Amino acid sequence: MRPALRAAVIGIAAVLAGAGGPMASAAERAAPQRIMSLNLCTDLLVLQLAPKSRIASVSFLAHDGAQALFPGLDAGVPTNRGSAEDIVRAKPDLVLDSELASPFIRTLAGKVGARVVAVKDADNFADIRDIVRQVGEAVGAPARAEALIARMDATLADLAAHPPKRRLRVVAWSGGSAVPGKGSLTDAIITAAGGINIAAQPGHSEGSFGVEELLAARPELLLYGGAALGKPSLLTDEAQHRVVRTLYAGRRIAYNDVAHTCGLPQSADSARDLRQAMEAVIAKQEAAR
Repeated sequence: MRPALRAAVIGIAAVLAGAGGPMASAAERAAPQRIMSLNLCTDLLVLQLAPKSRIASVSFLAHDGAQALFPGLDAGVPTNRGSAEDIVRAKPDLVLDSELASPFIRTLAGKVGARVVAVKDADNFADIRDIVRQVGEAVGAPARAEALIARMDATLADLAAHPPKRRLRVVAWSGGSAVPGKGSLTDAIITAAGGINIAAQPGHSEGSFGVEELLAARPELLLYGGAALGKPSLLTDEAQHRVVRTLYAGRRIAYNDVAHTCGLPQSADSARDLRQAMEAVIAKQEAAR
């Protein structure tokens, strides 16, 4: 483990070990005691930031999301489907949801005495820092939030300090649906990994990107996602097109959909994993010469 990343991991361990102890901050001592998350992305943040004893419930999607990133972290935590009945039954003092939360949810939360925190989507790593800090403050765990950010930043700094031998042209393509282009979190992940997102280049736009467009763009590496939390979909079937299988044999890399959809510290891990995949492809190309 490189020194910067090792220091960040040690820092996280120290923070987590000390949280809730005699040196706990005022924010942690006054933390909400019944936290309810109604959104997958906020689920995955609150599971990392708050102890289970203070989580009233997370959304029914949380288990699959947690399984993809940190198996078992959600064990024993109740789930909800975001209904009025769920909110009334849980009697939360804090409700976490996306910025698209319905006005009804806000009104109902107020009636049961809960504060609602609307968390925005992330398009880049700066957004992730803001989101983690926002949720950390809301749940009374700012120190834990800073530790997660420090780990993410250590991973990004390590990638920046050790650029790849060659920047590969990459596209996140899963069968012709929306292809993440400029200004997307996937674009930020590809860039941090040292790749070139061809969907972010001039002449390409986010939208339909069928087999013909893929072959014309000639990416060197194909990122393969698109299935909801790793489950089969029609998109994954289309991506099995014989031409794609043949042309990109050994150059189709599966990525974690959750870390590309939600603004999480683990999005930096996706960039690290992509770098490793890129280096493996480069090594194979060099060995074949």
